[in-house]
Amino acid sequence: MSTPHYFIAIELSPFVKEKIENQKSSWQETLDFKQWTHKQDLHITLAFLGAVSEKALAEIQTQMKETIPASPSVSIRINHIHTFGEKESPRIFWVGPNRADEIQPLYDQVQKIIQSAGLKSEDRPFRPHITIAKKWQGSKKFHPPENFIPFDMKVSSVCLYRIHPQETPKYEVVSQCRLR
Repeated sequence: MSTPHYFIAIELSPFVKEKIENQKSSWQETLDFKQWTHKQDLHITLAFLGAVSEKALAEIQTQMKETIPASPSVSIRINHIHTFGEKESPRIFWVGPNRADEIQPLYDQVQKIIQSAGLKSEDRPFRPHITIAKKWQGSKKFHPPENFIPFDMKVSSVCLYRIHPQETPKYEVVSQCRLR
């Protein structure tokens, strides 16, 4: 059995997941990606942890419970559609906010939490996003859909997730912390 992997992410409300799912279903008709994100797996990653010791995991959970609830909930506008990887055959197709200003303090706080548990924090700039699909496999060049409908969402909870790569949905909430 392989070692479990974990990540910390902003949890999306059922309402937001449904909004994304409604748009995703129309995109699936015309966009040829190998893998589409399951509705229950939609989230905004704050830190990928990978395999971590039980001690580090316990420290992360303790720090999250002590610090995350003091953070204010914020609203963000999901108004940007973009990709990672080659523009014409992307590795990741995603939606997210144009700017990270509102959630940057939360991201920074999570980076401090993982550092205090002895893990390496992310050194790349924060690009908040919700992965919609992975691995373009179309015979034609990828063109982003023009029918994206922006929406607002409230950031009100952060979760520690465990990854189950062979299951659908893949992500299990291990612990949840509500923002104030």
